[in-house]
Order: sequence, then C-alpha cells, then structure tokens
Amino acid sequence: MNIIPKRQAMHLFRQTPGARLAAYCRGRYRWAGSVCYYQGRKVRDIPGVLAVFAERRQDRHGPYAVLRCVTLR
Repeated sequence: MNIIPKRQAMHLFRQTPGARLAAYCRGRYRWAGSVCYYQGRKVRDIPGVLAVFAERRQDRHGPYAVLRCVTLR
C-alpha cells in the first residue's frame, strides 16, 4: 500500500459508509518541508485499512509528520 494525498483519503472517507479515521502508527517522523515528501512511499498492508496519509503537526519542539489512516473498524 502507498501513502496517498490527504485530499484523496478524505474523499474516500466521505464516500465509504462506516469508515473512520485512526492513527496508522504512533511514530513521529521528521518534517521534510512538504507532505509531498511522504506521498507514494510504501507502507505495510493491514486488513481493514483503506488508505494511509501523512499529516503535519507541530509542538514545542517544532513540526513533525504523523501517519493516519482511513479504516473500516
């Protein structure tokens, strides 16, 4: 499975009944300056996960990226 743009993931989320947003993993990744840096990268397939996308966050230590997913569970 590849990381897709958040816009596509939100479209899939709205179109799929029973879908919800969840954390894909608990890790924080170094912010590379753009979400485009993460798009297209391969991630592990997990049953029930429809899409994975990167999201920018920020705390007192600076910006970072987290991976979120659209799931059926």
